[in-house]
Amino acid sequence: MPRLCRIAQLVRAQDSYPPFCGRQFKSASRYSSTLIGCFFFAMFTVYVLYSPTFKKIYIGYTSDLSNRLASHNVYSKKGYTTRYRPWDVLYTESYIDKRAALKREKALKSARGRAFIWQVISEKYA
Repeated sequence: MPRLCRIAQLVRAQDSYPPFCGRQFKSASRYSSTLIGCFFFAMFTVYVLYSPTFKKIYIGYTSDLSNRLASHNVYSKKGYTTRYRPWDVLYTESYIDKRAALKREKALKSARGRAFIWQVISEKYA
């Protein structure tokens, strides 16, 4: 296995329950990224939004969390997230590649993933 691929594999969060127990990233920069070797990788963030007023959750992924949050809370004119404003960022995970982020988003949208999210909500808003 090439050295760069091995390093990227070690840095990427693993899809498991409990979810990746390493760092949770909250990025405010326009483009969050990681420099590995001499290659530049864009970071993709899987996020969970929570509306405490309506007790609703929203799960998604993006490469720009701050703009995406503004889109959910301010800019969008129609859709699911406009009905249940305001949204708070409850949980985030960062990934190097889009495929891993999509896989994790799908896992969080499963029954087991939603149970984990509601457990986080009960701990945080207890």
